[in-house]
Amino acid sequence: MADLSVQFCGVRIKNPVLAASAEPTLNAGNMNKCIEAGAGGVIAKTMTDSPAMRELTTRSKWRFLDQRHEVCHGKVPRAFSLYGRSGLALETPEEFLPEIRKTLKFAADNDAVVVGSIGSTEISGWVELAKQMEDVGVPLLECNFGCPHPKMMPGVRTGMNVGQDFNYACEITQAVAEAVRIPVMIKVTPQVNDLVGFSGRLLDVGAKAVTLTNRFIGFVPDIESGKPLIWGQAGIGGPWVKPLTLRWIREVYLAYKERVAIAGTNGAYDWRDIVMFVMSGADIVEMCSAVMVYGYEWLGKQVKGLEEWMDAKGYKSLAQMKGIAAEAALPYANMPSEKARVIEDACIGCKRCLDACFYNAMQDGGEKTHVLEENCIGCGGCLSVCPQAGAIEINVV
Repeated sequence: MADLSVQFCGVRIKNPVLAASAEPTLNAGNMNKCIEAGAGGVIAKTMTDSPAMRELTTRSKWRFLDQRHEVCHGKVPRAFSLYGRSGLALETPEEFLPEIRKTLKFAADNDAVVVGSIGSTEISGWVELAKQMEDVGVPLLECNFGCPHPKMMPGVRTGMNVGQDFNYACEITQAVAEAVRIPVMIKVTPQVNDLVGFSGRLLDVGAKAVTLTNRFIGFVPDIESGKPLIWGQAGIGGPWVKPLTLRWIREVYLAYKERVAIAGTNGAYDWRDIVMFVMSGADIVEMCSAVMVYGYEWLGKQVKGLEEWMDAKGYKSLAQMKGIAAEAALPYANMPSEKARVIEDACIGCKRCLDACFYNAMQDGGEKTHVLEENCIGCGGCLSVCPQAGAIEINVV
């Protein structure tokens, strides 16, 4: 049986599936449900000393959007978007810390890990919140430099407003890392111009891990009413964003793999995605959007699916597959030459491949199509649109 455990910044986590800091970890009751479902751990909703960010959560709104970015009604497609407006933890730190204590006790009884999350508006506030989290007993601390909502609230300097100011973010990180003994991880926004360089700077000033990445800011009009969904701009993420997240995970992993731990988030829908995150370089995977759609039990199902897949493929541990896809990626100049081949016995003569070929390589042969090899560059468009499995191959030449 595969070993799903991982050492993350010196902390053992029984499996790589964690509930991300969001509504499913809003309080002790919610966090305990995540743990009971089988998650390796939870990242608590971000504790804050900002009244504005606490008040915003009392007016949280979100919608699950389909492939047309219209509100889902009943059936939520796999590649949905989570479009939402929310804030940070509802309670003051004095009120929220007892929630952490309750969760820590439940987690200890269930071999799970509780990660604290904080967000402040001043460096002194970040340090004080970090100390409070350490004192209550969490083994890891995540600083939230990625929350998109403060960007849409004038005068509130936390979340993304910190993550887009590299110098200020590094000041906070250094101050927090020097103030506590537990490992500090930084959750970053994807809306920056050099996330790899920023991650390196965070490591230089004391961070032990980065969480890649928080959500984007989006805007979706309702064409029937002429008004925006949920009243305006909102944070947007979900399974559709996975390739963008995996790109950053791969680049940060390759740049700093000897000294960085990576928590991947934003885009993981199921166990297949967890595999992709690990193969791209992530150590653990934080899940949120799918849990909000399907409930807490979704977490346990993905742990089981991951274990079964690893057993079937012969992987004994997560370490065996960590970063293997990241390492295998080739630069454009090193890609091998390929050509398409039509398997005549399987071809059904639908001619879809003719419309997808812009190099005049796919030729109409009447009932079947064939390939003019001297024109084919192996782009793969024909393979993608062919409805008949096995009718077209793309082979290295």
